[in-house]
Amino acid sequence: MKRLIALTTLVAAIAATGIASAATAKKTSGTAWVGVTHTEGQTLFVAGDLKDKLLGRGTIVYVTKVRAGQQPGSFHITATRVTISTTKGSLTGTGKGTQVVAQDGSVNVTDGSFSLTKGTGAYKGHTLKGTFSGPFKNSVYTFKYKATYR
Repeated sequence: MKRLIALTTLVAAIAATGIASAATAKKTSGTAWVGVTHTEGQTLFVAGDLKDKLLGRGTIVYVTKVRAGQQPGSFHITATRVTISTTKGSLTGTGKGTQVVAQDGSVNVTDGSFSLTKGTGAYKGHTLKGTFSGPFKNSVYTFKYKATYR
């Protein structure tokens, strides 16, 4: 009987942990305004600021590699390191997207995604994963994003 009670308690604890983990996931969204700061060989360094509904205001810095896409005027961008920082801490990870230069000269980034899985400060043990897109105008990319914070 004691084993049955212990097993029931263990199953309940595991179930409660799973429910608590799922409940802590929060949807958020925001905007990041970024521009290329410089290049080193084939590496582009990009920096800017962001405004997130859940995390507030902060900065963003990332390191990218760009290669030609399959379609004319398209480029595949891989961010090998993305870091966002606020006064509460930072989150670091990777990202990717496709930049398309249209015939009229307009530039848009589509199919963007990011996964920030290493946190510091208040974000230690947390993640931020989402999707983004946006235009490039007057030397600034304006990325709108939707994400899940855990």
